[in-house]
Amino acid sequence: MSHRLELARGKLSARIWAPPRLFFVDTPSAVAADLGCAYTLEVDDAGASLLRVTSGWVALELKDRESMVPAGAACETKPGVGPGTPYFEDANQEFRQSLRKVDFDSDATTKKVALGKMLNNSRSRDTLTLWHLLPRVEGEERGKVYDRIASFAPPPMDVTRAGVLRLNGEMLESWRVQLEETWALRTPIPKKVAEAYWGLKKGIERPVTKTK
Repeated sequence: MSHRLELARGKLSARIWAPPRLFFVDTPSAVAADLGCAYTLEVDDAGASLLRVTSGWVALELKDRESMVPAGAACETKPGVGPGTPYFEDANQEFRQSLRKVDFDSDATTKKVALGKMLNNSRSRDTLTLWHLLPRVEGEERGKVYDRIASFAPPPMDVTRAGVLRLNGEMLESWRVQLEETWALRTPIPKKVAEAYWGLKKGIERPVTKTK
């Protein structure tokens, strides 16, 4: 049986030993779903939140926008937008500041400039962030994100640039499995959980989520 709480404002700390996806926390800007984890979740007066994961994984979800956050990483959310992009807390400061603009700034030019700064300040472990960005940027920007990830970790043989750029779900998942080695050395996300999370089935060309 699943359990559901609501956090409208304040701070919550959770350590979950139950099977994945049985404990949910609703906030004004996203739903936190545990994947076997320990974390803190803070919500401010404006309804924005900050998730910080200390072990395992947490999924932040709102309609068609999702982020999978491993231990050592954090993720912000904003009302009207939903989950931002997860990042490791030891990432470069300019990388994190630029990511905030990419996620939440409404000006297209500002976002484009910020993405360039992000890519320039990224390191191998930041492929967590870059991989999540693939479906959130378009056109030339998506190609630049792909190329930066590939410079750190060339994709598996079954993954093509063209397939990733059109958000082929199976290719994204295959690459994620490879990249995850630098994201969560101690607690890789269970394969069945990942497949259920992304809704990977033959013919799906993008990550699919349940609409809340």
